[in-house]
Amino acid sequence: MPAIRKGDRLPSVILYEALPENRRNILDLVANKKAIIFGVPGAFVPGCSRVHLRGFIEKSTNLKFFGFEEIICVSVNDPFVMSAWGNAKGANDKVRMLADPTASYTKAIGMDVDIPELGGTRSRRYSMATVNGIVKELFIDAPDVKLMCLQTDGVPTYCT
Repeated sequence: MPAIRKGDRLPSVILYEALPENRRNILDLVANKKAIIFGVPGAFVPGCSRVHLRGFIEKSTNLKFFGFEEIICVSVNDPFVMSAWGNAKGANDKVRMLADPTASYTKAIGMDVDIPELGGTRSRRYSMATVNGIVKELFIDAPDVKLMCLQTDGVPTYCT
């Protein structure tokens, strides 16, 4: 599927928060809200931990100042791993850690990539700002880029 674009509505897909029984529809989570959603190849991956997740945790107060009610991290992992990663990095009430264990959401937005060294289907790195489930801004790393799009310094530029 082609990658999601500015102006597109997020798909209605179930993700998981902390436990398999905690089903969360991504579209319902961001309904009537401004939200940041970012995807990473995997929990505990060094760059994702050191730069991406940490950056959004550190900037969460600033992002809330700009009106973002949800900051959501999505990765193709199981909910236990995502919860443990969030707890280990101090995400707590700052960033929601959502698991996409079958990559259904990641595939639905066209961000899936095969990375055999990380277990197969994973997510490309991306970040997006949404309003009521509509993508307003979208940043996607090129397939061969190691760390780029998820630098949080530019996020307030798409906050309005």
